[in-house]
Amino acid sequence: MVTTDEADVLMRTSAISGLALALFATRLLPEVVTALGCFLAFLMIDAAPNAVIFSGFTSGGFWLLFAGLIVGTAISVTGLGTQFALRIFQKTGDSYIKAALLLALSGLGLGLLVPSTMPRIIILMPVALSLSNTMGYGIGSRGHVGLTVTGAIATLLPTYAILTANLPTIIHFGAFETLYDIQPSYARYFIEQAPANAVRFMVLLVLMLPFASARSDTASVLDAPMPFTYTQRKLLILLGSAILFWALDTFHGISPAWVALSLAAVLLIPGFGILDSNVMKTKIDMSPAFFIAAVFAISAVAQHTGLGTVVADRFIPVLGLGQGSDLRDLYSVFGLSTVLSHLTTAPAAPAILAPLAGSIAAETGWSIETIAMAQVLGISTPLLPYQAPPLIIAMALAKIPMIALLRVCLWLAVAVAVLGVPITYFWWSYLGMFL
Repeated sequence: MVTTDEADVLMRTSAISGLALALFATRLLPEVVTALGCFLAFLMIDAAPNAVIFSGFTSGGFWLLFAGLIVGTAISVTGLGTQFALRIFQKTGDSYIKAALLLALSGLGLGLLVPSTMPRIIILMPVALSLSNTMGYGIGSRGHVGLTVTGAIATLLPTYAILTANLPTIIHFGAFETLYDIQPSYARYFIEQAPANAVRFMVLLVLMLPFASARSDTASVLDAPMPFTYTQRKLLILLGSAILFWALDTFHGISPAWVALSLAAVLLIPGFGILDSNVMKTKIDMSPAFFIAAVFAISAVAQHTGLGTVVADRFIPVLGLGQGSDLRDLYSVFGLSTVLSHLTTAPAAPAILAPLAGSIAAETGWSIETIAMAQVLGISTPLLPYQAPPLIIAMALAKIPMIALLRVCLWLAVAVAVLGVPITYFWWSYLGMFL
């Protein structure tokens, strides 16, 4: 039972979290100001121990973003991103549609190779930004927004059809294995999650392929790409080594964050000849790092105070599970999972959702495996970009406007709710998952 003092802390925590997320979404204040205000507010109300409030600075996600900013800068200042962009331009010409389609397929294909979205974002976003510049699209133009958003979204959301491609699903099924001794196979997971993710990918293409119909006049006069310089070849070797480590993390067990941080450390060595000694002072904006640390702080404090559990306990009885059709129950579990994943973040949501599976299964009569799959539908549907940390990194690396990414996330969420969930229901009924 929640005491009066605990209820007061919960109310204040929810108010601070809601205000901070609203300010992040609208950017009424600079991100670093909102982040610092969030930390101070949590400290003032004694919402959690300092180690919890500042836990974002010790998380792998924070250091992946930090390293990603450095790697992205190296790809940019060495001209490697432009070299890739020119080579892509040779295949696509000044056709925005061809370029956007190639980026979408590249993002989706990387999901098969690299088992974490953040490293994939770190690799692809500087290339997408360079490609938009190469094609003559200025920062903030429709062409720039279209190409970079297409690459970012395709690298994350449709790859939820691949069990090993995203950290939230790895955490989610790790929790289910611990609590319920179940673990789906790679093939079975793909088959069951394919409909919703096919909808995401197709709707993304429908939204973004016609996004910038005008061709740029500057692209047609670009020179052919030159051979890679010595510095660019060194950077290519380092990037290739990092990708290899990311792809084989199942075997060596080294976190993607520490691989990225090692790469960043090497790049920052002045004698290595890739980045100069003043790059941290002159070329790298650390505001996104404070942003993601604050988002992780909101998640950690919500989990520490039990905010997510309290909300879940109050919502589950209201949902009326087991009192209607399986489709109604699927929408209920999808909606609850979506809401709770926004009270935390996608990687943190399984800590709240997995323990609820037993109660939901008792109400619906579904198997624990079906509950796990239904919860993934909600975890993988961000209404707001902050729910998915890789999208925060994408915004920082490719200079994507928040409002543009927000609109695409909302459209895709509507598509999943209107098309993805019903199609998934009929598919799962065919597979016998509701028996």
